[in-house]
Amino acid sequence: MHDDNVRRVARRLRDLIEPLAGNVYFAPEAKEAYATLGFESSRAAYFASRGACMGQVPGEMVVAAFGVFNPDLVIPSVNHAWSITDAPTILAAREQGAVASLDHILGGVPDGSKEATDILKRGAEAATGEGRALFSGLRSLGFPGTPLGDLWRSADLLREHRGDSHIIAWVSHGLDAIQATLTTELWWRLPLTSYVKSRGWSPEQIDAAVERLRAAGLVDGDGFTNEGEALRAEIELCTDRQERSIVEAIGDDAERLFAILTPIKDAIVGAKGYPNDPANLTRP
Repeated sequence: MHDDNVRRVARRLRDLIEPLAGNVYFAPEAKEAYATLGFESSRAAYFASRGACMGQVPGEMVVAAFGVFNPDLVIPSVNHAWSITDAPTILAAREQGAVASLDHILGGVPDGSKEATDILKRGAEAATGEGRALFSGLRSLGFPGTPLGDLWRSADLLREHRGDSHIIAWVSHGLDAIQATLTTELWWRLPLTSYVKSRGWSPEQIDAAVERLRAAGLVDGDGFTNEGEALRAEIELCTDRQERSIVEAIGDDAERLFAILTPIKDAIVGAKGYPNDPANLTRP
């Protein structure tokens, strides 16, 4: 399969599965499930619930797997989480919240869900796990065994695989965690330093990272230089190439998959179950 087709399918898949997999991070049902366990902070619940697929790991492991967060934010949050609950319990709460939210938004099981799940599963089965802690952790959990649960898990598997691949890509191109997020802002055509704060970095750390990008000739003022944009484009292509086995396994069913997932994505975004349509931020 030609690289251009891998890129096209991988990016379209990225945009369609993101709201389906990521709704759990915004779902009131998930927040209620975590509150029942004793969580007052959605931040601690986020780090523990997403990272628990790897086991009851220390915060340092979550820092490494998530890639772009300040360790000073993550490590205390994870330590606090494990003083409240354990990995199996919060994983069950996460699944419960995710499925309940999707059921509410979608009004039950959408048409074509079983077909979409089977295609996504086929992609996940073809994917490799080296260097991919979150994908591999999720794969170790198996599937919930319900129509919406299996659809959500299959989307989450491919979401985390691409996320893991993306970390591999920007690390291999010499960026650090703050620089990677700053270049994401510019790639999404957002104002520089508008999003990176959400990852827990201090103004001083952010300013220093911006200066490193400027000194490297990647940023001029508050925007990319030609070299910076080219570097970020290459990071995206490197990410796409790592999804080749998934894209090839989906094969000729890609357009059918997209046709099923598009109204699901639209319904989730329309219900504010995900903040934005990813296609409005990311580049095709």
